[in-house]
Amino acid sequence: MNFGENLKKIREERNLSQQELAKKLEVAQSTIAMWEASHRTPKLGEIDRLARILNITVNRLLGQPKEQKLEVLKNEIYIDGDKVSELDATDVDGIIEYINAIKKKKGSLPQTPPAKMGSGSKKVLIIDDEQELCEMLYSFLIPHNYKVFLAFNGQMGLEYFEEIKPDIVLLDLKMPDIDGIEVLKIIRKVSNVPVVIITGHPQDVSDIHLADLEIGGFIEKPVSLQAILNTLKYLVGE
Repeated sequence: MNFGENLKKIREERNLSQQELAKKLEVAQSTIAMWEASHRTPKLGEIDRLARILNITVNRLLGQPKEQKLEVLKNEIYIDGDKVSELDATDVDGIIEYINAIKKKKGSLPQTPPAKMGSGSKKVLIIDDEQELCEMLYSFLIPHNYKVFLAFNGQMGLEYFEEIKPDIVLLDLKMPDIDGIEVLKIIRKVSNVPVVIITGHPQDVSDIHLADLEIGGFIEKPVSLQAILNTLKYLVGE
């Protein structure tokens, strides 16, 4: 489900018409219609206001990430039944301590996060219109001490880039609104941040080189999670 479909579903769950939601947001009804038809993506400030008015989190409004089942068995962690092999018993202890701290403080975060969840985490912005791939990368990278942000089209990706100032960008080339090469051109006007291309059309990477646009590498779809992790570690010097 894309952003527009998700917005419409949430609006209808709250028995709001497009006109009523537009009035609360102080925008034209046509703006709501364009968002729901995916003809336009709201800006970050508009997304924040939408979430507050609809009384939901921004993540739920964006449809990311889907709920997952987390299990801890014999000092091992499983997500949706799959063992997270990269974590050991020490990490399990840290996560349990983290959860207990949240319970004790009734929802507030502990003063010092457990190992591998430190404040020095690198920020990774993933710009790709394949929502399932984004969610898979989100779930995979979070336990490796990365702060992950998802954008499902080029416009949203550029707005997130300006807002969060990521350390690394994972960028798809084929997107419906602004293609990846145009996104990269705009990024390169203001930043030399490492950009890794993830694409099912590796032949298109030659267009990037012809345009003299610097990239940190490219990974062909279907992606290898280990290749993603190795590339990120290399770029951040781990």
